[in-house]
Amino acid sequence: MREVYIAAVGLTKVDLTGSVFGNVFELFQTAYRRALADSPVREFDAVQVGIMDAEEFENRANIAAKVADRLGLVGVPAVRSETASSTGAAAFHEACYKIRSGSASNVLVVAGERMKTVTTQVATEIMSKTVDPAEHRFGFTMPALIALVTQAFFQRQGVRGESVSDVLSRLMFRAHALGADNPLAAFSGKPEALAAYFDESKNLPVATPLRRKDCSPICDGAAAIVLTDRPQPVRVAGLGAATDTSSLLDRAALDSLPATRRAAQFAYFDAGIADPRALDGLVLESHDAFNSLLPVNLVDLGLCEPGQSLEALIGSARGAAPGLDPYAHPWSGPRGARPTNLSGGLKSRGHPVGGTGLFQLAEVYLQLAGRFPNPQAQAANARIGLSHSIGGPGNNVYVTLLERADSRRRRAQGLERPQRRAPQRAAQLPPQALHGRDAVVEAATTIHVTASGEGPIAVALLSVDGRRVFARCPPGASSEELPGRRVRFLVTEDGDHTLESY
Repeated sequence: MREVYIAAVGLTKVDLTGSVFGNVFELFQTAYRRALADSPVREFDAVQVGIMDAEEFENRANIAAKVADRLGLVGVPAVRSETASSTGAAAFHEACYKIRSGSASNVLVVAGERMKTVTTQVATEIMSKTVDPAEHRFGFTMPALIALVTQAFFQRQGVRGESVSDVLSRLMFRAHALGADNPLAAFSGKPEALAAYFDESKNLPVATPLRRKDCSPICDGAAAIVLTDRPQPVRVAGLGAATDTSSLLDRAALDSLPATRRAAQFAYFDAGIADPRALDGLVLESHDAFNSLLPVNLVDLGLCEPGQSLEALIGSARGAAPGLDPYAHPWSGPRGARPTNLSGGLKSRGHPVGGTGLFQLAEVYLQLAGRFPNPQAQAANARIGLSHSIGGPGNNVYVTLLERADSRRRRAQGLERPQRRAPQRAAQLPPQALHGRDAVVEAATTIHVTASGEGPIAVALLSVDGRRVFARCPPGASSEELPGRRVRFLVTEDGDHTLESY
């Protein structure tokens, strides 16, 4: 295979107003021109375009050809990639495959989204179309699904009661402290005090335990990366991707995203890495569309043990934590062992869904090049970078490793190639056959912001004889108090699912 190098990157500032870019073509042109101004490569064999929802946010189809036209690249083959919120990373991987195979020498990758063309309610409806029908039926949105994962992860770590808000507030504080100093971030110049998290008049509930300040914003932004087979200071060291089931009901674990684990395994194998914890000079940007995903991701990426991931970001998982300054953190700060999401992450830098994966890759590249937009957050010894991008509710994940071309890291020999397919789960009984059986509540959430605009809706995820099912909570039931309780699963005459407490 040919080596793939990064020749240049270009980023827009992430915009929360919807007034900066007149259309999606202006958005992509801005990122492209900034990359081209810094690029030794001017001619391209292919254009890879990443955009998630051009048909709904922009009312445009056949977008790749139109982007090539507006960039002045008529005649160059252009193809669109789309894998939900990991679209930007998917476009990058497809471009890398073209160079690795020898079918192209220079490829332009552009990815982004202009989401502010619609209201927040409409954007919620659009994004909810990525949800599996089994979950959509119960009113689930993307935040509501991640709320279940969050709750299961916190339960496993012993984070309960008031400690949940304490942990989430410090994750919010960390993201905004870093993003406030990033000139390209959506919340540049806008740090958040810890107390802001507890202002219930502004920090409204979204899906318990998640609130508004736990969730990435609706925004506009784009990135461009120029890839080439000509040697450059930074090369692509490893590519890994994996899918998972569409529904959380069919997954082996609820407190983890197995597709992240599998994608990471493939990326480490591709890069010849036996133990990612032993890497020298690793810096990472991980997909945290919701603040609570970041500690989950650190575990799934194999970078720390489950009981260590919260401490790796915010200190103790319980009680007041001294030294909240993320710049000074000995593990995840710029001079720490594993500088993590120094951009501010998706919550503070912003999450223009189709472009986020490419943003992260560009940010990792800038760390390795010593040119991070926020000089205070420039990692002290960046030698190898990891970018991690999640599509949908963790069912289309990309992990990418970039490395300085002058690295002297030796590839591990004799690594066993990961298995491509996940183990198949045994056939399970239909919900109707489980009527009246005892169940345990694994997680529950009250969905305040729904795709339909109605709500709130309280839903629990139950374990019944080894099978997961959803059930609507009875009126007055507190979703925060249900996890861990034994209940009875009921299927009504019209086929709906409910639970009955003992």
